[in-house]
Amino acid sequence: MDWFGGVERNPQIPSEPKIQLIISPVVAGATDYAATSAVNHEERRSISIGVGQLPLVTIGSLWQNRHCLVEIAGKTKTFDNLVISPETVRLLKSDALVEGQSLIRKKYHQIGVGLAANCLAIEWQGDPYGIIIPAAEIIRFYYATSTDLAKAIFAGDFRHELGSIVNPAECGYFEQERRGRLKLRKEFADADAYVIGRILFSPEAFKGTALVHDSMIKQAVQGKSRLYPEAAFPFSGKTNLRVRMKSMKAPDEERWRFIVFAVEYCTGPFPFSAITCDRDNSNLRPEEGHDQPDELKAPAYPRKQQSGKDVTDGELQSDEDASKEVQSAVIDLPEERFGALANMELEKPEKDICHYFNAGSVRPLALPTDVLGTGDGNYSNDVVTPTSAEVKHVRQEALPASFANFEAMVRHLDGLPGCQARIRPRTDAIAYIPLTKPKRTWQWAYFHSGTQQRRAVIVADIVREGHECNLIEFQWREGESFKLAMVSLPSGGKLSDEQLYLLLRMLAKQDGRWENTKPLPGNICLITLKHTWPSVDACVQAVISKI
Repeated sequence: MDWFGGVERNPQIPSEPKIQLIISPVVAGATDYAATSAVNHEERRSISIGVGQLPLVTIGSLWQNRHCLVEIAGKTKTFDNLVISPETVRLLKSDALVEGQSLIRKKYHQIGVGLAANCLAIEWQGDPYGIIIPAAEIIRFYYATSTDLAKAIFAGDFRHELGSIVNPAECGYFEQERRGRLKLRKEFADADAYVIGRILFSPEAFKGTALVHDSMIKQAVQGKSRLYPEAAFPFSGKTNLRVRMKSMKAPDEERWRFIVFAVEYCTGPFPFSAITCDRDNSNLRPEEGHDQPDELKAPAYPRKQQSGKDVTDGELQSDEDASKEVQSAVIDLPEERFGALANMELEKPEKDICHYFNAGSVRPLALPTDVLGTGDGNYSNDVVTPTSAEVKHVRQEALPASFANFEAMVRHLDGLPGCQARIRPRTDAIAYIPLTKPKRTWQWAYFHSGTQQRRAVIVADIVREGHECNLIEFQWREGESFKLAMVSLPSGGKLSDEQLYLLLRMLAKQDGRWENTKPLPGNICLITLKHTWPSVDACVQAVISKI
């Protein structure tokens, strides 16, 4: 996928407009998928999907036979202490003239009709156009984190139909506690509360949300059928922004600029430190023995009968509306995207008494099909399964207890003369064994496939007599046995997180057998050690002998 295009009405599904995706076929033998030479520019075309599917696609994603591949275009880069403010961020078209040339230079990245789409340019290292992010990507990452939120934002519901999202009379912000309180409508998932709360309790976030719909209305009034939404950040101040990107030279051919394909992680602030989320006539119960009998309760709003269907083999489409007569399906997207939510739990209000009971579904619904849709649905067919994508906010777990001996060994090494040792800070690149198959597929990289818990990784940086090396350990399942790895560069220099990620990916493809990964790229040296030491001191001596 090369770029996002415009938004247009969908006559077949009035509840869900479409957004253009610019796509190009990958040429045979390509390895660097972000390179200009990696795609066939003559066969570039645009397709359209419902905006409810926006959470599922990113620029640089690779697709084959309608399935998203594990491989992806672009490199990971983190911009530390990036300043977001009206002075450092500007909105402009992808084809805007900057220093006499198009903002997105054709020499480096071709996007076809996507040139009319809006971008945000952010000042970086003195260059006002140092970082370039498509407006649609800002919407996808910060606002449209689920199908329901995406449709609400493109419809302008936060400004014009807020009551369809929350009960405004029972929402509020308690400044002294920095706590937000929401009462969600039944259509929205609990995980949506974080983004909804940010929008309602931050003027910047509300303005950024409203801008999406307002900017399209202005264009529609001018008679335009294809609309290009504008966007803005939901906060101001400093952030550490991790993205997937490709580099591009500025017109002076000296400075580097960065075209962002996808934002992956942001530490920008939220307006609250805690959030409480309730629902319309919720059937949450008080402590046992304090509730009233069910016969005195009213029925809670029935929820759609969810099938629990595995949608891996289903096909999303945007030409036919979903059916309200068919059980629904949910696509879970586990992500850790907002640093401010790292230690924040969604709280539920305590109840003294429950006034409602679970009424179940309105009536039995038909079994789901393999044809999926993200529209609001109608009663005219029973073919398309109503489907929604929901982001699940996950938090990076503490290191497993099984790593205690590894940490003790590193502390021991650090106390030896002429040796420095430390645990490398965990980043997404090296925190877990990379997946090599689609998320729902059983694979070795999962520590527990049922819960999709990935194997944790721990890396130590060792410096001895000016030579650097790394020790790599990972989680084992019960009954497994693997080796400790020591890796280093021939030059004695430091291995980057990106290089270590490539090694972990090779390891995942070999089901944890380091000996099967040779030869390693870049002439990286690999030594393995069996876990046969009777003590931490014996382990340290074995490591020192190998260094």
